[in-house]
Amino acid sequence: MKTTRALILTISLFWLSACGYHIAGRGEAPAGIQTIAIPVFANTSAEPEIHRDLSRAIQSAFARDGRLKIARAERADLVIKGELNHYSQKAASFNSSDVVLEYWVEVGASIEVIDRATGKPYLKKENHRVKWDYRTQPDLIVSEAARKAALEKAYRELGNRLVSLVLEQF
Repeated sequence: MKTTRALILTISLFWLSACGYHIAGRGEAPAGIQTIAIPVFANTSAEPEIHRDLSRAIQSAFARDGRLKIARAERADLVIKGELNHYSQKAASFNSSDVVLEYWVEVGASIEVIDRATGKPYLKKENHRVKWDYRTQPDLIVSEAARKAALEKAYRELGNRLVSLVLEQF
């Protein structure tokens, strides 16, 4: 009986001590900042149209986080200005017949965050690159779908990185 009470007490104390736990990065937005605009990035890479998907992924990352509302540039506290300036696809692994089994897809963007009230940089312009791998298949359609899925994952990673940079400043 004493052992059961001690066990219940220990579990209760452990449970109560865990109540203060919270996920990092879910605090408040920086003081005075409530909205952010993320216009479609410019595209100077060799791959057409991918800048739209990157811009959407970054908007989605901020929407998922929820601490800043997405707004039009003329009403936002912060404006993200970006240029997708790098795209590459490189063979990463081969089979014994020198047929490519896996590729790396890499995208890079130059990104600056402007405080609209002051017109000054909130985050100075920096280049960011993300890379994701995917396996090829004999079926060209399946391989292209894998490439697009890898790009989406890379965009999502970059979006999450920007949320951290803007909201936690690291």
